[in-house]
Amino acid sequence: MNQFSDEQLKDNLEKTLKKNNYSKEIWVFAYGALMWAPCFEPEVTLTSTLKGWARKPCLWTLTARGSKQNPGIVFALDKAQRNSCHGLIFRISQSRLETDLLNLWRREMSVGLYKPTWLPVAAGTKKIMALCFVVNRHHKLFIKCVSKNDLIYAIINARGEYGTCLDYYQKTLNSLNKLGLEDNFIHRLVTAAVAKSTD
Repeated sequence: MNQFSDEQLKDNLEKTLKKNNYSKEIWVFAYGALMWAPCFEPEVTLTSTLKGWARKPCLWTLTARGSKQNPGIVFALDKAQRNSCHGLIFRISQSRLETDLLNLWRREMSVGLYKPTWLPVAAGTKKIMALCFVVNRHHKLFIKCVSKNDLIYAIINARGEYGTCLDYYQKTLNSLNKLGLEDNFIHRLVTAAVAKSTD
């Protein structure tokens, strides 16, 4: 799979920042692995909700949480008009802005899985424009539809450079639970996967 060079990443980052006409502050919405393993030290962290989008298991992973032989499936943000996605927003320190954003781009944008998009996120009574990595539906690793059985099979069997797919789902669920946020869908998936793996 083609990886973007640093120059390409910097160019994409610059174009994304030019679309931010809302504030000098840069906030990033986290809904998956970024919640428990951000690649920068947030200056401020807030619990938040993104309306009109859902955390969906809709991307194959062939390296991080899976392999070509046993692909894993991870979450991405996908449009869902009647849904909401709970997570965190991080404010990046102005003193480390350039370095932290480039590290973020190297992690999230290296193979074009996402489209960096500015979206209004609710944090308590505040509305904050945050950078959201939404799924690139034209990418070859995008999954339009997956059955529950196939999803659970991937969760149980996939393992990659960062560990098992099951560990990824458990950490996502644990992060949400610690924040007092419920995601019944992930809870049911993890419960079913754990039960199946011990059969």
